[in-house]
Amino acid sequence: MNTPVYFISDNHFQFSDYYNEEYRRQLIFRLFEKIKETKGTLVIGGDFLDFWYDYGKTQIPGYESIFDALKNLNSTGVEIHYVLGNHDFWDFGYFCNKFGARVYSENLEFNIDNEKILVTHGDGLLKSDYGYRLMKKIIRHPISIFLFGLLRSKIGCKLASKVSKTSRHFNDGYQDDSAVVNDITEFAYSKFREKVNTVLVGHYHRTGIDEYQQNRLIWMGDWIKYFSVTIRDEKGWRQLNWEDIS
Repeated sequence: MNTPVYFISDNHFQFSDYYNEEYRRQLIFRLFEKIKETKGTLVIGGDFLDFWYDYGKTQIPGYESIFDALKNLNSTGVEIHYVLGNHDFWDFGYFCNKFGARVYSENLEFNIDNEKILVTHGDGLLKSDYGYRLMKKIIRHPISIFLFGLLRSKIGCKLASKVSKTSRHFNDGYQDDSAVVNDITEFAYSKFREKVNTVLVGHYHRTGIDEYQQNRLIWMGDWIKYFSVTIRDEKGWRQLNWEDIS
């Protein structure tokens, strides 16, 4: 990967004009211009879109400007790596065909300067997530995918809007939870024992770089409250909010 590598997660872009959607899009477009200037790499940690189902020829309307911006970014030689999240995992090739993304249904692992890096969306990692892990298997099963695909895109979008919990992040933000910190830290340590040096995790709408001797756990934040960007370059790791990077 070309450095700097820019990591973003949990952007939750809407297919409708919800809340400050246009403002949030303008900020991401400015980030794309920054990546072009530095000839870096973009890594998306999941939930870039609040809802996605690859309907083939009839795609969900409302994301066109985002997809066009990603296509333009990729056309300049910028690699785009996309780790699918729980809101946008129903992709069956569109992201690759439209804007050249390298798509990962699970985790992304790669090396920079002998540093082993793992990017995970992070859903289903909590010890108490028994029900969610079962649901995850069900909704990712080919039969479930087929049945949902029978719904017309307008119906699918309406259903997704009702079940999405993103509105709580716009209204209340994400509340700190010690169980989340403990369980994800334990997950990171399990990866450290597998010789991974840096673990980046999304999903929990938290920010921060937690150092553990030569290893680190990085919470990638979101594009709702924090507008956070994590960067890995020749100087190492840093995490910035939008005001710092613009």
